Amino acid sequence: MIPLRCAHCSAELEGGGGAAAFICRVCGVVFEPERKSLRAVTPFKVAVTTELSIPLEVRYLAVWALAADVAVTEKESRSSSSRTSVWEKIGSVASPSPPRLYVPAFALKRSVVQQLGVALTETQPVLDLEPGLPREGLHGPHRLEVGPDRDLSSSQGEDEPGFGTVSPILLSEADCRTVAHFVYLALENRYTRDLRHIDYNLQLGAGQLLFFPAVFDRRHVRDSNWRFLLREFDGLVA
Repeated sequence: MIPLRCAHCSAELEGGGGAAAFICRVCGVVFEPERKSLRAVTPFKVAVTTELSIPLEVRYLAVWALAADVAVTEKESRSSSSRTSVWEKIGSVASPSPPRLYVPAFALKRSVVQQLGVALTETQPVLDLEPGLPREGLHGPHRLEVGPDRDLSSSQGEDEPGFGTVSPILLSEADCRTVAHFVYLALENRYTRDLRHIDYNLQLGAGQLLFFPAVFDRRHVRDSNWRFLLREFDGLVA
């Protein structure tokens, strides 16, 4: 196999067999395969804002943040007078900034994508962003060998998430635009008893690749085993 190299500095890119995007440690840029070339994406590191003690092993999870708007159809309006309030509630939480829909890109397990995607979208955290990739910490650079059927997020019988400080990127932006509908419907499911009545038009705008600081602990957020190190998630345990 011929290793992929950065178009800017010619350094070998990291990613692994199942990665949807590849990382240049030298330039701090992410590259996505696009037809016969690689598309450069500038990632952003999210600053730790938690008011709790910060653990030594801080991990950074790849998440796509998508500008989003939801149009309600006539059919949906007739089916329930409260149906229009779901995304409006998210908008009020995000105000004065426009709301964004978050899709985890580091995991393929549905429960993890749902729980963490909905949690971020529902919370609309205030983020302090810095361009570039997080630096590898205690684990050092880690080259992943990910098969197409491997589920990195399950961690059955393990105390480690399966990667070092920086998570892999298993979903491209194009893939995340599809998965965004799954996250949105999971959000709607918290407010709507019968999803068969949902008739929505989800409009997605620009996407941004973010790396969220998090701690891996089985006591956090049900099956996902993750808690974001943001002040908005300080009380989200178990």
